[in-house]
Amino acid sequence: MFGGMDATGGPLMKQAAALGIRAKILGGDGVCTDKVGELAGTAVQNLVCSGAGLTLSKMDRGADFERKYGDRFHTPVQIYVPFTYDAVYVIVDAMKRANSIEAPKVLAAMPSTDYNGVIGHIAFDDKGDLKESAITFYDFKDGKKAVLDVVKM
Repeated sequence: MFGGMDATGGPLMKQAAALGIRAKILGGDGVCTDKVGELAGTAVQNLVCSGAGLTLSKMDRGADFERKYGDRFHTPVQIYVPFTYDAVYVIVDAMKRANSIEAPKVLAAMPSTDYNGVIGHIAFDDKGDLKESAITFYDFKDGKKAVLDVVKM
């Protein structure tokens, strides 16, 4: 399991391959980028990595969000943008429901969140976890990140 970022993970994979190590490298979202394919070269085929949520292309509102984001900012959507975007709107929604901007009142309104965002339906269980969440697993085909599987919880 490699717990670092693409900038160090790519060279690690390349070095492992040069040493004849063919074992799969498991990684989290920090190494799970398009850039790691460039950094690791053909050794990226040994990587299986994961990211929170669905990939943008699998989100119900993902394509529309990607188009609008690109039109406005003239840059591709990076991995956490949809999550950050929705987080801001969830907080704003809680402020409206609390009729306040005071942190304790906003926090008290958070558990009753029922918001449909870019990432999907956002609601929390009694522990504060998302009720409908997913983890996407990726591998690499021809140096490009590809969805391997999605686990919905």
